[in-house]
Amino acid sequence: MTKEQRERYLRQDIHALRVTKFKWTVDQFKALLKELDFGESLTALDEMILTELKLILMRVRITGKPDEYTYDQQGMYMHSLMKRAGWDEYSLRTFLITHYHKSHWNLLDANQRKAVIAMFQKYVAKRSQAAAEQDALQDYDQNPIPDLNPNKEHNLENKKKTKSNKAKINQEVSNGNEPREK
Repeated sequence: MTKEQRERYLRQDIHALRVTKFKWTVDQFKALLKELDFGESLTALDEMILTELKLILMRVRITGKPDEYTYDQQGMYMHSLMKRAGWDEYSLRTFLITHYHKSHWNLLDANQRKAVIAMFQKYVAKRSQAAAEQDALQDYDQNPIPDLNPNKEHNLENKKKTKSNKAKINQEVSNGNEPREK
């Protein structure tokens, strides 16, 4: 069997895993390849890289259960942070494969787990801060802050003078006279 034939069979096996095991679309798979710095096409990869990619994909264990049922206690905490940060399972799995070359939370060591949790905590904090700012803007639009100027009486007098000046000018114009500036 030639090198080209072996590479062809490896590409076929990888695509079979993509379709049957992961149910990934071609676009999702290409995005994963980009994240792993393999490029966009399997045809550009040599036999060693194709073998490594196939082994990574074969090590992934699909249980048929939602991932939150397969996590330990710390994994459940991470999962809740992940959902609050707005991530989905596919994004998490892609992140884990890309950064740690591991397909599941349970395969990470303690330092990697801490790093993932810290990352999600930062995302949740940013998201809650943005939501609080948006709520504050909406509250301000509904209930603007009253005028807290200490010279309020002075401001009211100026407003009254301005209104009376406008009324006088309007009356002069209606009488056919040229308005006088005051």
